[in-house]
Amino acid sequence: MRTDAELKADLMERLDAIPAVNASDIEVFVDNGMVTLSGQVDTHQTRFQVERTARRVSGVRGLEIRVRPSQGGSKRHH
Repeated sequence: MRTDAELKADLMERLDAIPAVNASDIEVFVDNGMVTLSGQVDTHQTRFQVERTARRVSGVRGLEIRVRPSQGGSKRHH
């Protein structure tokens, strides 16, 4: 069985590989193989990509997605 740290590292690496995702906008929390992703992405399609990517990681026992698309389709940090 993979450790939580290994799962988190794998997930973060895979999320970083999605061009539409700024991995720093997604918080990854892993507890005993249960994964919670939270944060904000630009579109519903990107949210779906994040969820699909997380489900493909070997060793994930459960997944909670708290990732929300931004209202306007784009976001800016000030």
